[in-house]
Amino acid sequence: MKRTIFTLSLFGIMLFAANTASAKGVIIYSNGEKIELAKELPADVTIDGTHVNLGVMYDQFAIFWIPMWNYGETKFVLVNDKKNTYWDVDEETIEILKTDFNVEISEKPTIGFWNKIGGKLIWGALILLAIWGWWSSRNDEDEDDVKETEEAVEEKE
Repeated sequence: MKRTIFTLSLFGIMLFAANTASAKGVIIYSNGEKIELAKELPADVTIDGTHVNLGVMYDQFAIFWIPMWNYGETKFVLVNDKKNTYWDVDEETIEILKTDFNVEISEKPTIGFWNKIGGKLIWGALILLAIWGWWSSRNDEDEDDVKETEEAVEEKE
């Protein structure tokens, strides 16, 4: 029981004291813009002599590199190969990519499975595992209490 209380307390401290803990390096989180590669474009698609690909940009909050949730607007961008520079894309540019370069582009930008749902599954599994551990240790303690009571009754007889 002490181990369960300690684990839940530690988890609570990390969750609710993120600003203090992040300054000390205990919890690692990220918050802000994220760009995911949506489609590799032909080599002749360049901006200022730099090859670009089609990407999807969105805002994301993650803890320990596991995505928690996405927020804000999801939009198409052109991103260089190193993924350190991006350019906003308008409807006219998307039409040029579709017609001149025969690139199939969906109507709406979509986020990949891992960034959209995968992180939520991992966090859900971790929470369920913590609850299961707490529940099983609680049942073990109840069984120990019953055994101690039975032993005490037998000693009196």
